Amino acid sequence: MKRVFSGINLADTTHLKNLLEQSGIGSFIKHAYLGAAVGELPVFDVSPELWVFTDGDAPRAEAVIREALRPSVETGAEPWRCAHCAELNEQQFAACWRCGSRDARS
Repeated sequence: MKRVFSGINLADTTHLKNLLEQSGIGSFIKHAYLGAAVGELPVFDVSPELWVFTDGDAPRAEAVIREALRPSVETGAEPWRCAHCAELNEQQFAACWRCGSRDARS
């Protein structure tokens, strides 16, 4: 068994565990319910940890986690203007946030 991730909260760690399961990597969460003890115990001792059952799966698991945590928007990407309402939208939006047009890029 090998630790592949130390999380801040259980929700994020569980999401990554689900991604590993979808990739066929067996894993479990250690310290899943110790978050309530923060303050009584050191924070790093109660943070949820994601472990793989097989050490050989660790490199592939770490790659899945790295990909999941990678920013999805390129830094410095140019904003786009909606052809329907002329609103300026940030690059990460697939539809205009103002009018909702999906094919509104100009």
